[in-house]
Amino acid sequence: KCGSLTYDPPEKKRPDYVEFHIANAVAPKSIFSDPDYLKNCLLELMDKAEKEYGVNGLCTRTWLNSLPKWLALFPEEWQKNLGEPVKDVESNFGFWGQFVSARGSFNHKYADLLRKTKEFPYYPRFSCCTFEALRNHLLVTDSSHTTHTRSS
Repeated sequence: KCGSLTYDPPEKKRPDYVEFHIANAVAPKSIFSDPDYLKNCLLELMDKAEKEYGVNGLCTRTWLNSLPKWLALFPEEWQKNLGEPVKDVESNFGFWGQFVSARGSFNHKYADLLRKTKEFPYYPRFSCCTFEALRNHLLVTDSSHTTHTRSS
């Protein structure tokens, strides 16, 4: 729906938030190749979810929430809301997505780490924040490069 991000309708337990999911719509490039790409995906997601559901926040549980370059996209509120790493492995991309390279092939680097250490390189963590905090963070952190214009 929004580049490499999609979202679900709000759930009763968090009626003001949408949960979003991450995929790589720019393969064989990484979603991190263009510093503006994920920022624009997040801004678009917030605009669409706000119009569609009247929500004011977003959340996700992913292994990316243990990756510093992903966390740099999010405000202090996201960092404060980070849950503990989930180590009970499940069969979803929140765990296993780290073993898929940007090209869509097997990520040998992370697989070798798993074999060597018997631990995942990154464990999923849940977090959430308000649209206001995320918009402020994204637009302030690098306003000279942001190409998204918020629709009214």
